[in-house]
Amino acid sequence: FEKKWMGFIDVVDILTTILADEDEHKAEEPNGANHEHEDDDEPRNMTAQDAINRSKRNPFRPILDTDSLLKAIQIMVTNSMVFLPVFNADGRLIGVLDSWQVLAYVCENLPAPTWDPKVIGFGNYDPVIAINSQMPAIQAFRYLVDRNVSAAAVIDEKDGKLLDNLSALDSRALYFKDSTWAILQDPVIEYLRRTAENVKTSVTEEQSRKELMETFMRQNCVYATPNARWSDLASAMVEQEIHRVYIAEKNDHVPLGFVSLLDMLKIFLS
Repeated sequence: FEKKWMGFIDVVDILTTILADEDEHKAEEPNGANHEHEDDDEPRNMTAQDAINRSKRNPFRPILDTDSLLKAIQIMVTNSMVFLPVFNADGRLIGVLDSWQVLAYVCENLPAPTWDPKVIGFGNYDPVIAINSQMPAIQAFRYLVDRNVSAAAVIDEKDGKLLDNLSALDSRALYFKDSTWAILQDPVIEYLRRTAENVKTSVTEEQSRKELMETFMRQNCVYATPNARWSDLASAMVEQEIHRVYIAEKNDHVPLGFVSLLDMLKIFLS
């Protein structure tokens, strides 16, 4: 290719760099002073290179614009990659394909798999990374960074039930108008309530692809029962523009696992 490409920077890389900058800023203050950012403070003199130096999470694996969609899915799933740079025959970068775009295209242009599997058959039942809802937001974000993950379930500390989802993208609230870094000291559940955009949505086996049951309060959280179908989840993920659906029983809400975009795309390789 005509240029040397290094990789991708995503929100986790940016969050990692911001938190590291905050730690360094505090370390520079005399006598351990507790500095609080003023309203107009921003991460200091940070560049894209800073984020690249701190993270090598996103390898640069290019494809050609003439490659098949199936090949793109194979590369994403096999390498656990959510971004693929797309080049033309002249070696020019013409775009970046992400896993949500692939799922959206499939939903809009292709029929659902004829067997339309249930979540219990393809969901990820590894232990769910969870955060206590009363944990300060700053600690919750550090929890994501320390575990090198992009999202975690926010659960009730008393009964373990799913309340919300925290993703690295939620750090964008720091740069909303009138926001200050002091909001990072709020319990994570309160921090999320400040920026909630979507209603909590459940996807159950009784619902059609176009009918989503709205429950509870306004949250950025979607869950599916183990018997929900692939087509139900695909519809919810595309329409709500989300990258993760938790698995929980309808009358329980304790997260049992989750379904990611890559889990959804794996179906086409089986």
